[in-house]
Amino acid sequence: MIPIKNVSSPNAPRVLAFICDRSSRIESLAVMPGVNVDLEAGRRFIDTVKMVGEPSLEQCWMELAAGRLGIQGEVEVPLIKGGPAIRMLFHAMPLHQGVDEGMFLVTLCTGFQVISSGPDEVVRSRAVLDTAVDAIITINSDGIVSSVNPATVRMFGYSEAEVIGRNISMLMPEPFRSSHNGYIGRYLETGVASIIGVGRQVIGLKKNGREFPAHLAVSEFTFAGTRFFTGILRDVSELEQVQKQLLQAERLAAIGQMVTGLAHESRNALQRAQACLDMLSLDLQGNADQLDLARRATTAIQDLYRLYEEVRSYAAPIHLEFRDCDIATIWRKEWDNLTSVRKDKEIQLLEAADNQTTACEVDVHRLEQVFRNVLENAIHACREKGTITIRCTNTEWQGEPAVRVAVQDDGAGMTDDIATQIFEPFFTTKQKGTGLGMAIVHRIITAHAGCISAGSLKPRGSEILLILPCHSRIGNAVRF
Repeated sequence: MIPIKNVSSPNAPRVLAFICDRSSRIESLAVMPGVNVDLEAGRRFIDTVKMVGEPSLEQCWMELAAGRLGIQGEVEVPLIKGGPAIRMLFHAMPLHQGVDEGMFLVTLCTGFQVISSGPDEVVRSRAVLDTAVDAIITINSDGIVSSVNPATVRMFGYSEAEVIGRNISMLMPEPFRSSHNGYIGRYLETGVASIIGVGRQVIGLKKNGREFPAHLAVSEFTFAGTRFFTGILRDVSELEQVQKQLLQAERLAAIGQMVTGLAHESRNALQRAQACLDMLSLDLQGNADQLDLARRATTAIQDLYRLYEEVRSYAAPIHLEFRDCDIATIWRKEWDNLTSVRKDKEIQLLEAADNQTTACEVDVHRLEQVFRNVLENAIHACREKGTITIRCTNTEWQGEPAVRVAVQDDGAGMTDDIATQIFEPFFTTKQKGTGLGMAIVHRIITAHAGCISAGSLKPRGSEILLILPCHSRIGNAVRF
């Protein structure tokens, strides 16, 4: 950070810091008390601010967006809309680079001039660091942390005292932790930079052990003969989640549109084929072998139609209509509906003696789909004989009361690979299955703001674990 001092008036200096995208649209901003300028989130600051002298601010910004490492100068900023302008020092640098993800840190300061050093100047410079929304960390050439800003404390969960004086690698998971000092050493030896001046995505490690994705931009400076590096990090966890949801919605919409068209065009052909097979079956009465072939063809047509319907059901938006119910009544109903599936099998359903309240606010129709698929899978796992046990207990989920339902079978169990893939579309261990049943279950539970997981039991068997909030916080809506 450049040392600065107030030269225009005895009043406290005023600082404005904000994050802009490639078009200079303001994404977020932080203002010191006493600052009143005609800038707000959502506006392009180059439309409001004017560079003093040449070149124009718009031309400078175009160079910054094209890859320049930083721009600075003096600009005129209106105090209020349509009011007089004040002169402020202006500096902008990239947080990240790339066609689709360029973000820039901009600071505007009034009442400052650049000087060499001094205690007052350090305090005032610190004010700019404190207003930044991203983590700003300075390390020396040995990788030891020299300073952090408040955003770093919030992002990683460590106090300032826990980080300063320790190696920056403490904020990284393996294998990056063990390799980091080597990166610095190679740069100091060769002068070849792999990350300095170029934004890239990295993985951060919080104090609680949770890893998270972040964008990192690194710059270098020398002070009193010592080389330092400053890193600016932005947590992009929520951004990645939103991007995944948007991508999933686009994929599902495309799948749904395609399958709807296929089903529409194929329905008449399938119905004609079914009608022909029905007539052929009448003519084949008494000819067991040919009649069996006709029945197999009918089954194949029904399987194909069911595949269309399941894919369309999986891809369609989920509309939820919440109401209070006893979810025990739902799994009992679906167990009765699966009588034909467990016909000629010795499989029983047990409800654990320690079951607690099963009152919950859910979409009953959607939860029927959930238990039908989960119980059918459990029946399949038990094969010819076995026991399926449902345990229901009270718990908390994301700080709110919730119901925990464990559906356990005493079948052969599942491997870790199957447990991690069971909710993926088109993954199945059945000879006759589309692999969409548990994927649909996962979508429904997620749409309820709950969670679902799978695993093996000891010494044998499998468990599907559902957690559902007791009370809906998301209301009736469409979920993609």
